[in-house]
Amino acid sequence: MDRRKFLTRSGATLAGAAGLSSAVTDSIAKNTSFNIPGYPLDAGGADPQPIVTQTNDLSPYTGVWGDTEIRHLLGRAMFGVPMSQFIAAKALGSMDAVVTQLLGDQPMPQKFATWLDTINTQANTGTGQSVARLNILQVQEVANWWMDQMISENLSIREKMTLFWSNHFVTGSSTVRLAQYEFVYNQTLRQNALGNFKNFVNAISIDPAMLVYLNGNQNLYYTKNGKTFNNVNENYARELQELFTIGLTDPKTGAPNYTETDIQQAAKALSGWQPTTTAPFVGQFNANLHDGVDTETFYGQTGKFQLSDIVNIILSKGTTTDGKNNPGYNSAYFICSELYATFVYYVPNAQVVEAMANLLVASNWEIKPVMQALLSSAHFYDSEVIGAQLKSPVEFVVGIIRDFAMTLPAFDPSNPPMTGTDSNGNLYGDPNKTHSYLSLGIAGTALGQLLLNPPNVKGWPGGHNWVSTGTFPERLAIAASMGYYPNIYDGSTKARGIKITFSPTGWANSLPGISSMKSHDIATALEGATLSFTLGPNESATLYTLLNPLGLPDSDFYLTDQAVALFAIGVMTLPEYQLI
Repeated sequence: MDRRKFLTRSGATLAGAAGLSSAVTDSIAKNTSFNIPGYPLDAGGADPQPIVTQTNDLSPYTGVWGDTEIRHLLGRAMFGVPMSQFIAAKALGSMDAVVTQLLGDQPMPQKFATWLDTINTQANTGTGQSVARLNILQVQEVANWWMDQMISENLSIREKMTLFWSNHFVTGSSTVRLAQYEFVYNQTLRQNALGNFKNFVNAISIDPAMLVYLNGNQNLYYTKNGKTFNNVNENYARELQELFTIGLTDPKTGAPNYTETDIQQAAKALSGWQPTTTAPFVGQFNANLHDGVDTETFYGQTGKFQLSDIVNIILSKGTTTDGKNNPGYNSAYFICSELYATFVYYVPNAQVVEAMANLLVASNWEIKPVMQALLSSAHFYDSEVIGAQLKSPVEFVVGIIRDFAMTLPAFDPSNPPMTGTDSNGNLYGDPNKTHSYLSLGIAGTALGQLLLNPPNVKGWPGGHNWVSTGTFPERLAIAASMGYYPNIYDGSTKARGIKITFSPTGWANSLPGISSMKSHDIATALEGATLSFTLGPNESATLYTLLNPLGLPDSDFYLTDQAVALFAIGVMTLPEYQLI
């Protein structure tokens, strides 16, 4: 399947900005547009459509289990495919074994610093120190730690699921502002990533970061001086239904799933929750701030409801086209549409999503069985699905690090240190500048996916929105600079203390059997180790020229750091490398 259209363009400006010679840039990929079925680029402005596949259900995959299928599965389930993890997955011998490994339980990472136990105040940071600046830097360190978890993940889908849920149960650090709450939130996502969705909704509803972000902490009902104050805030009650559980409309009938009155009644039932301000940071229920006097009528049911009642009622709603009750279907369909859009294709296939939704309800809201069935389905391994998903900025950046075995300085858990003094008092510095460069400078600022801070409560739109005529050249320049050898990020003052280490021949020699391969076979193997599908002959020929620029016969050919680095940059700057 052809994954792109070629639009010839000179690559000299972009790669030249990374310090590469014009002779090299002439050999590096010169194309900026790709053709993916369903994307607006080739749809003439029409609405994008689902991929046309051979199967449209969750029937198990029984075809060939080879390198292509393994790399496709790992690429969708993780961030990049490190050679060591590809080899480990292949050694497991079967699709079922690899899927089981990816979905297996993992120990939770521990709290990485004692400063996560204390919310900053002027008193505990010292006279003249900027609490606001310290909070900003500490939030960034939580984002850096999270990116470090992605970079160092083992053969597991959990970090990819954590990122998925951060774009579903959205909070924003620019509103929350406290690293202590953001860390707890991130751990809540991770802890529940493959667990029970109903329990997940209950947990996230009273997560401290969520209570602040959607004003749950301001949703109060209380009596003072003999007078009742009903300060109901409807923000969370609205988003709980619209974005987090059931969605706006019934997937079968198109009728509204809820009314404005349902939002108001739910808000009353959800009142009284407050985030603690001392460790452990949790949501704490205060009966004195809860509307326990009035009854609520919600989705046609009346009672004195609290959080768990509201969640149970939402997750029990569902109808079929003939009007029969199908409890839970509406929310299950909504959630499974998002899972499909993230792990299969950004335009959901209604039949597959329906099968996933029915399985989610039948599994009593357990997420893992749904992911097990999806990742084991013939639909998931359809040739039209492989390589038809755009990498998000985080997938792109972390994928480069992992695909090419690059290394960073070890994550430093210390509190942002004092590095100098400005006119307002002490100035804090960043102990993890390389991580900040990747998570804030590249993924966030340059490419548009700032960890812990999506643009709004709807999250990042994803899909074809990830790549544009503005961001694709940025991706090329970033890739070219990261693959440059000797690496320009060497920890020098000029590079602002950023250090990324890339050993080109070390990466190439990690390929099994490379010592006995001929030059063309090495190029083909390295190409296959970084892409989800086979390139066309012209692109492969260009990459081979980068690996063997002098056209040496095999008797004289040997790998050099410079040639392998140029080969790596050639791969990274291909339009195809943007796809998984």
